[in-house]
Amino acid sequence: MQANNQSQRKKITGADVAKAAGCSQSSVSKVMNNHPNVSEFLRRNVLEQARRLNYDLRYGKLQRLAIILPAPWRFRLDGYVASLLNAMIYVLHRRGIRMEIVQEDDLDVLLSRVIDGGISISWEPELTAKWFDNFQLPLVRINANPTLYRRDNLLAHVNMDGKKSMRNLLDKFYSLGHRRIFLLAPDPMEIEQWRTRYQGFYEYLKSRHIQNPERNCIFNMRENSFEQNLSLLKQAVSSGATALVAVDEGAARNALSLIERLKLNVPKRISVVSWEQKDILPYCDPPITGMAMDYTQLSEAAVDLLAAFCRGEKVSDIYFPFRLIERESVAPVYRKKTKGKLTERILALLANGPETRVRIASALEVKPYCGYFNRTITDLLNAELIVYKQKEGSGRTRLLALPEK
Repeated sequence: MQANNQSQRKKITGADVAKAAGCSQSSVSKVMNNHPNVSEFLRRNVLEQARRLNYDLRYGKLQRLAIILPAPWRFRLDGYVASLLNAMIYVLHRRGIRMEIVQEDDLDVLLSRVIDGGISISWEPELTAKWFDNFQLPLVRINANPTLYRRDNLLAHVNMDGKKSMRNLLDKFYSLGHRRIFLLAPDPMEIEQWRTRYQGFYEYLKSRHIQNPERNCIFNMRENSFEQNLSLLKQAVSSGATALVAVDEGAARNALSLIERLKLNVPKRISVVSWEQKDILPYCDPPITGMAMDYTQLSEAAVDLLAAFCRGEKVSDIYFPFRLIERESVAPVYRKKTKGKLTERILALLANGPETRVRIASALEVKPYCGYFNRTITDLLNAELIVYKQKEGSGRTRLLALPEK
């Protein structure tokens, strides 16, 4: 019995793997070090036997990892994924860590490679399940919503805190008097509702007692035509929008083009905050305020978590706030200025002769039955600074005029 327990506890060595695979120990060593001069058949056979024998492919130190990218149709070559990948390659090169780069749909390629774990730049929800179906290795996901995935001792996240950052941004807008703030989002509502940036926006407006915050959003800007987005933004401005938040590089580009087409004065007429694009936003007219993430900081944190996994340590998810880069596209809420006080303007208008209430309102560019206009007319009548005259013609409309001296 004791002999059996000792044999069960016997550490599996490279010699055991070589024997099971029917090859030499030097061949096993080459496979474990991802040596290029090894046939695909031998590589797969050795790794298959190693996994069957529970041979520990890791060395307690992070030496090799997989970087998992989204499918090509999901991202732009000059946007978020490219910036994060560049930062990741820089961090790994500086630390002397080797990498394998694969797309989210090609995880099976890694079955013939020796890696210590993976870092995912993809935000695809099913990726976590796919990974652990194939590997019992640690995975760190960057900017993926943790609530969408099964929990696993080998899973960790490094995320931008979109919820908190959105609340801070909206607090700033509210302090400047903005109340009609619109979110410009690249994807349909059923996708955006799972993203922390939208959740932060929705919860903040709810806390301000705004019903149906989703009506303050323009969704699916990536798939909409330019004319569709133009029409939606025009409706938003007509309904009183005074501030826009573009939360994706594509939505940001669209927003800037739409604002230019509508000839909106930024920031006098409308304030704009965009997903940071350092090669574009500072050179707009005016320069656009951006919400920036530190790609190197994200990459460093992800590699640190994966290295901790390899050392057998417990890890926790990490969150970083966006950094607001203030430029010249945000200002206090736009309020249409009137030329002098309303009372004085009404009296000056009636000095030219009697007018109906509707024509007075039209000339002053106010609504004829809005509260402020009605109160001003009532106050002038009570003070006998204006009086009602006879009806206009055979109609029922009464004229307002200055009293006769």
